[in-house]
Amino acid sequence: MNNLVIMKDRQAVTDSLKVAESFDKKHKHVLETARNLAAENSATKKMFVESTYVNRGKEYPMIYMNRDGFTLLAMGFTGKKALDFKLKYIQAFNKMEQQIRNQSERPKLMQKERIEISRQNAETRKASLLYRVAKSMKDTRKQQDLLTQIANDLIGESSEVREPEPQNFHTANEVGKIFGTNGWGIEQMAQKLKLQAPVPESNRFGKWIQNGDFPEWLYTDAAIQQIEQYGFLVK
Repeated sequence: MNNLVIMKDRQAVTDSLKVAESFDKKHKHVLETARNLAAENSATKKMFVESTYVNRGKEYPMIYMNRDGFTLLAMGFTGKKALDFKLKYIQAFNKMEQQIRNQSERPKLMQKERIEISRQNAETRKASLLYRVAKSMKDTRKQQDLLTQIANDLIGESSEVREPEPQNFHTANEVGKIFGTNGWGIEQMAQKLKLQAPVPESNRFGKWIQNGDFPEWLYTDAAIQQIEQYGFLVK
C-alpha cells in the first residue's frame, strides 16, 4: 500500500483507513480502539484527530494519528504480517519526518546562502573600489601593497603583516645636525648603506618627495638608527 504516511499540518501522520487496510482490520474496530485510547488518558488526545472522508457521496468518520498514536494503536497487532507492516510504517514515518525537517531547514539554509552572497558581493565591490584607488597611486610601493591586499582578500588569505607606516620624516640636513655633519655627508652615507629606494618608491628608511625640480629623500627614525649603528663603516 502506497503513502502509508503523509504530511498534514506540518506533521507526519497516517489515518485509520490505511491502518485498517494494512493490518487487515475492520475500519470500525480501528476507530473504536483509537477512540478508546484517546479517552483513557488526556495525554493521548493530541495523538488522534477526528476527521471524515467521502465515499460514494456519503461522509464517514476517520481518524488521523501521529507516530505516537500509531505506535499505541498497533501494539496489539500481532503476527508476521503485522510485524512487516509495523516496520514499513516506521520506515514511512522516518522518511516523512526527514522530509519535513528538510523543508523546515531549507529556508534557514537559503537565508544563509543569501547572506553569504551579499557578503561576497560587498567584498567584490570593495575590491573594485580599492583597485581603482590603487591604480591612481603614484607611490608604486603603496600601490603594490594595496593590490596585494586586494588579491589576498579575494582569495581569502590574510595579508602579510607589515610594519606600521613611519610617522616621522627628517631631511638630510636635519639628520646631519644629529651626527655633526651636513646633508651632503648624510646623503653619502645613505647611498653607501643603501637606505634609499629607487625613485619614486619608499621603504622603512624613508620616502621620496618632490622638492622643486628635484626629488628629495626624507629619512625615518629607522634610517637614523641605521646610520648611528653602521655609519662609522662608511666614513
